[in-house]
Amino acid sequence: MRGAVAALAGLVGSVLLFGLLIAPPAHAAGQLDAAAEALADGPGVWVAEDYEGIDERTVELMRARYAAAETPIRVAMLTEEMGEGDAAAEELAASVGERGVYLVYNEVSSPVSDSPVTARAWAVTGVPVTREDLEAEDAHRIGIPSGNFLLSLPDALDDDLRPSVAAVSDDDPFFVDPAVTAAFPALDVQLLRDSFAEVPRIRAALVSGVGGDLEAAQASMLTDLPDDGVAVLIQWEDDGAFSAVFGAGPDVPYEIYDLETVIGASAITEVPVDQVPQRLALLAALLSPVDPAETARAALADTAVYVHPGISDWRTTPEEVAEHAEELTAADPSARVAFLPEPVLDLRFGDPLPGPESALAELVAADGQNVAVFTVAPYHGGHMSTTSATGEASFVEAAGWAHGSDAFIGETLTDLLGRIESADGFGPSLGALAGVALGPFELLLLLSVAALLARVLGRRLTRRQRRARAAAARRRRLAAMPPARVRSELATAELAARAAAADLIRLGDDLADVPPPASPGDLRALKRLRGEYERLLDAHANVTSRQDVVRLRQDLTRVRRGLDRLPRPVSR
Repeated sequence: MRGAVAALAGLVGSVLLFGLLIAPPAHAAGQLDAAAEALADGPGVWVAEDYEGIDERTVELMRARYAAAETPIRVAMLTEEMGEGDAAAEELAASVGERGVYLVYNEVSSPVSDSPVTARAWAVTGVPVTREDLEAEDAHRIGIPSGNFLLSLPDALDDDLRPSVAAVSDDDPFFVDPAVTAAFPALDVQLLRDSFAEVPRIRAALVSGVGGDLEAAQASMLTDLPDDGVAVLIQWEDDGAFSAVFGAGPDVPYEIYDLETVIGASAITEVPVDQVPQRLALLAALLSPVDPAETARAALADTAVYVHPGISDWRTTPEEVAEHAEELTAADPSARVAFLPEPVLDLRFGDPLPGPESALAELVAADGQNVAVFTVAPYHGGHMSTTSATGEASFVEAAGWAHGSDAFIGETLTDLLGRIESADGFGPSLGALAGVALGPFELLLLLSVAALLARVLGRRLTRRQRRARAAAARRRRLAAMPPARVRSELATAELAARAAAADLIRLGDDLADVPPPASPGDLRALKRLRGEYERLLDAHANVTSRQDVVRLRQDLTRVRRGLDRLPRPVSR
């Protein structure tokens, strides 16, 4: 008897030990339990506090989209090991006990990589959906821009957005996904109507994500599109931004690439959610029958300062612009200032604008007015690019030296006003310097800066895409800095650029090694990535500040992410 009891105790001990060995870590169980408890109330998303693989804006939109979906979808995002296969998703489904689709993602740190190791688990219960359906939709989201699987899945399962997108026509040209408006109230159908009020033939759809083949969804918007018509499908991509794909009739005077770069900063379009109104305004300005110079001229009949709605420095408020306008009128009743979008002007008027430097200002000016037009590269926070001025010589000189940095709209207006109001305040012109005795060091420094600006301006006149990130974009700021600051700025930029060079080289090698994809859509995606890489090479060669390198690295990350999404042939 004692032997039997001992044997039984040994067996129980072994079973308990085995159970401890195969049980998931307590941290994992806690997170999955917390997710199950949160998701028991209905479809939605649960994200662990330290999960880094998704941004808050995407989560907001997922919650709004899932709340309206017919097929229940529940997503949990964990930060620990979750076992093999689909066990975690199956456990979540069992714990919640409701029909639907269950998706579990995890990320855990790795001692051999800066990036976490990730995995996923899927489960389906009680709904007419198979794992093959999920895999097919996931495959449709390969490449960029292609949308986001977590947001296109509801439409893939329920087919509730594609009919609305296909219904967009000349009679009913706009559609906005209700989930987009629920998550971001400023983005509604009225925004599309207002943005494109002056554009006669455009169709636009703004959605969280369309399921299935993207080209098919896009093609559905093109039925009976006029020869001079444009259709744009804007859907969520990732990292707090939408992407955009275009269709255009043969009589539209711009390439698809031009439309993409105006709204999305590059052919790999990126439209940050908080910049959607500005990007729509840029596209409208490109397609409108009235060019931006005419619009500015009309606006300046009623105010001293006009800022195109596609431009912002994200610091200067409309109220502050109005205050600057009143101060400018008090100082010089004939003075007018306009801030216009450089990429739109380049496409509409040519690059560079034909004629003298004053040509753009002369298009805007009414008789007897002093007019300064500052062109702005509106992407990545925006920055001043060129200045065109006409009128009295003193005003033209003051406008030529006026500049701003971060809050470039307000700072430029403040600087211009100060130069107008000061008795001797028209800046360190070359004429003024002619009467100053310069030592050898000062003269050498002045000539060096002039040579730098000459090289930059020469490049600016030849390539629009290079100019956007070249030193010409900051020439006025550099010229106004003390000599030691100029040397420091350029040296810092050079060091940062060297540090980014290795990543740029590796990306180029990897792009070159990719064999041509079999799918036409994947092949186009690869061509876009390679074209974007050429732009990055130009940007790297022409950095003038550390901020330029920060933006370069951000774009490198986006291209790398797009490359990682491309399917690779399976080696046998």
